[in-house]
Amino acid sequence: MRHREEARRQLLEAARRYARRLSDRVPVQWVVVAGSVARGDFHDGSDIDVLVVSDALPPHPLRRAELLFEVAEGSVEPKGLTLDELQRELARGNPLVVEALSRGVVVHPEGATLVGLRHRLSQRPRAQSS
Repeated sequence: MRHREEARRQLLEAARRYARRLSDRVPVQWVVVAGSVARGDFHDGSDIDVLVVSDALPPHPLRRAELLFEVAEGSVEPKGLTLDELQRELARGNPLVVEALSRGVVVHPEGATLVGLRHRLSQRPRAQSS
């Protein structure tokens, strides 16, 4: 059991390092770990699913992916959304977004919580569907 807890702590720390490196390049509002690492049912080959929320992400999908993966190392698998996109994807029931906002682990900013992120989203005007 202790080994598993340590392995999860190390995976979350890898996500924190990723968030710090990314935030050195672009302003980042939140970074949330979702999926098996957040739930605790990861295995040796599991990716670290990371949801990055930043209004400074490039709008072009290839530029966005390039930025997000430039600083990724190991098994970090980032997905980036602006706040409006996050709100839209939540309304659409996007599984990654729903899981991140219900059971994710916030790794950036330090000390932030899912409650704070959900509150921030509830205070925003509804994003327009495209």
